[in-house]
Amino acid sequence: MNKKIVVVGSTNVDKVLNVEKYALPGETLAIDTYQQSHGGGKGANQAIAAARSNAETTFITKLGNDDDAKLMMDGFKADHMNVDHVITTDEHETGKAYITVDKTGQNSIYVYGGANMAMTAEDVAAHADAIKNADRVIAQLEIPIPAIIEAFKIAKANQVQTILNPAPAKELPDELLELTDVITPNETEAATLTGIEVEDEVSMLDNAMAFFKKGIQMVIITVGSRGSFFATPLEHAFVPAFKVKAVDTTAAGDTFIGALASQLELDNSNIKEAMLYANHASSLTVQIAGAQNSIPTQEQIKSVIKADTISEKEIEREKQAAAEYVAAKIPDNIVLGLGSGTTSAYFVKAMHDRIEKEGLHIECVATSVGTQALAESLGMDMLDVNTIDEVDIVVDGADAVDEHLNGIKGGGAALLFEKLVANMSKKSIWIVDSTKPMKSLSGQILPVEVVPFGGMGVFRYLKDNGYEPNFRFKDNGDILETESGNYLINIKIPKDADLAKLAKALKEQTGVVEHGLFLNICDEMVVGTDPIKVVKRDN
Repeated sequence: MNKKIVVVGSTNVDKVLNVEKYALPGETLAIDTYQQSHGGGKGANQAIAAARSNAETTFITKLGNDDDAKLMMDGFKADHMNVDHVITTDEHETGKAYITVDKTGQNSIYVYGGANMAMTAEDVAAHADAIKNADRVIAQLEIPIPAIIEAFKIAKANQVQTILNPAPAKELPDELLELTDVITPNETEAATLTGIEVEDEVSMLDNAMAFFKKGIQMVIITVGSRGSFFATPLEHAFVPAFKVKAVDTTAAGDTFIGALASQLELDNSNIKEAMLYANHASSLTVQIAGAQNSIPTQEQIKSVIKADTISEKEIEREKQAAAEYVAAKIPDNIVLGLGSGTTSAYFVKAMHDRIEKEGLHIECVATSVGTQALAESLGMDMLDVNTIDEVDIVVDGADAVDEHLNGIKGGGAALLFEKLVANMSKKSIWIVDSTKPMKSLSGQILPVEVVPFGGMGVFRYLKDNGYEPNFRFKDNGDILETESGNYLINIKIPKDADLAKLAKALKEQTGVVEHGLFLNICDEMVVGTDPIKVVKRDN
């Protein structure tokens, strides 16, 4: 059953600036990026994280009567949060946070409280019914302490679990700690509250014991890229984080808390499983620049969990099995499109073996430079894509496929060529491993190929229309160029998006060469499970 969560906390509009490094005192540094605005605030971040993990989420926050408030409210509604208890004031502006992020992904944050710091205990009391009907209440320290105390008093009087995220770090009155069931500091915040430096698991347990003396029933200490520690009076354990390349750590902790709260049973019986889920959620957040735009959906998190539970060796086995299954069924005397990527490479090799063994007459067209080179090295009969107007069958991989066999492709550098060959093919077959199929493409990353001289114009269009764009870069930090010499911009597909309208809107934007939505193109998907699974599109 979905958890009923009330978040009492802050809303900020984040003003983000990316820098190569932080300036030393008195130093002036030039930058080559402009300031971006995103939704933020620890309360809003945690509420969105809970909502995107399918918790029934109600948000009690205070906003100014301004454009920033409208921006935030639109976002809350898009995530299906209950906003009936959002408070608006004419006396203060909506809160703001000014964030700088360096090239390692570390951030520094300066917060203007605004309407957040005007929230009163009376404001909270006026919305007591929302708290009384919840399973748990979450609060942070970007609103006044009396408002949090009032929320927790109402919760405790109605047997509602209370979770306190003591951030930003400050000393707290015993009255608030005594009303707290679960506390979730990071290592710095824990040391501030207990006076015990967090250095290892032993010192984490010492911190937990200090919190237990205040009446707190569970302590969860997060330690960044290392993972998280939990302790109750009966058990404790350290749960390692998942190793990923961090782009921006903003909202990682908030994502952890919201995701955790959405999964944790009220008796805390599944604490390890809930923390693993939350760690996966945070690992996704740090791979995308920004705050609320980087918070993953439950489907994205479960997809990563599924992929993580399947070994890399098993995924490769599934790719190869799907490729070989399809290769065995390709008829003779056709023009065959060869897709790009590692899965398609298995198919190319399997087709080469059949052609050699059976003496088949098959002419091939490659969708990428890499595939072309592989096929030529094997001596396969290759055609120039510019000399043909029709392909009998194209076999390719996919980055994600929904239940209607609509998919996302082009995550590498061959998007335009992949779309060209797909559109000229009579039949399209996708070969995938079991991590690729999913119910919906909502929340998935979609590549958009743009001409270099129009890239920033397209970027601004995508940003203004809520698509949360980010240019794609190579591992060395250089911007990625496609095989056509263009740039790729990643966007996130909005929740419940009309894919046909999205595809049309993107193609109509000047500067967009192609996008990675492949709609009504796949005729058959083959999943390399044991046994092989074949899914055909309903026309």
